[in-house]
Amino acid sequence: MNTEFISKAKAGLLIKILGILQLAIGLFSLGIAPLEIYSFYLFSEGGRFYYDGFGVGSFLYGLIFAQIIGYYFIAFIFITIGYGHLKLKDWALKLSKSCIWFWIIFGLPIMMFFLPLLSMKEIEVKYPIFFSAFIILLFIVIIPGLLLSFYNQKNVKELFKNKNYSDAEIRNIPMNGYLLLLVYILYIMIFHIMLFYKGIFPFFGTFLIDFKGLLFYDLCILLMFLLIYGLLKRKFWTWILSITFFIVMSISTITTLINYQYINIIELLDFPKLEKDIFMKLPLKSSYIIMAIVGILLLTIILIIKTKNYYIKERK
Repeated sequence: MNTEFISKAKAGLLIKILGILQLAIGLFSLGIAPLEIYSFYLFSEGGRFYYDGFGVGSFLYGLIFAQIIGYYFIAFIFITIGYGHLKLKDWALKLSKSCIWFWIIFGLPIMMFFLPLLSMKEIEVKYPIFFSAFIILLFIVIIPGLLLSFYNQKNVKELFKNKNYSDAEIRNIPMNGYLLLLVYILYIMIFHIMLFYKGIFPFFGTFLIDFKGLLFYDLCILLMFLLIYGLLKRKFWTWILSITFFIVMSISTITTLINYQYINIIELLDFPKLEKDIFMKLPLKSSYIIMAIVGILLLTIILIIKTKNYYIKERK
């Protein structure tokens, strides 16, 4: 049962404040993204933080690229949602809640990929386990929980229920549909990032690298765009294709990861010595990779299963 704790007037004011804040974050990210490219110069030969081996194929090089497209993704999402808040668009409520659930579900696996970056910056924390637990609790549980509680208020929902808009197709997309759309975009970014790591592709017990791996990721990227099209058009074949692809991808990834030792994967990636040393000092080692990658894949399959009715209703 939802307990109301905010009046409609205060709800309207907070929505406007959130909209302005979201627009500010989006515009700030849009400005930071191009500037982040300067990091490549800082770590390249002659730069302030240069180390031997930095370049295409090194972990940090790909991570900087990931940060750049991450900034653009944040800019696109926050500017869109900010606009929707200020205009009280019905779809803005569902998209906001979808973004929050997206972060709750996939935030922890995504954060795990940035663990080596913290190691490279040699950030010293007196109690690292408690510090990590606090960060996870704050950013994945407390803040998202407070935002969901706000958006679930009856007075907040009523303010977003203005039906005098022409964007009916956007408004008719359910929250799970928005969430799945965000997931497809996440995979498009991940597949692009992997192109910088020799295109290393898990293929049923072995890794494809170089051109073969790049070709498979290229096909996967095209497939994600096809799935986005089918999702927006509510085509039932999209659900069949997506569940099939991610089940096959999960099997291929798991059978490959269990067939390789952690050190073998690091050697195959051929990172610079500095980065190799960092990865070998990481806690959990092979579990670090398996939990993050397999976790994202399995969560994706569960989400796709839950969106089945979205396609069936349209088919009927």
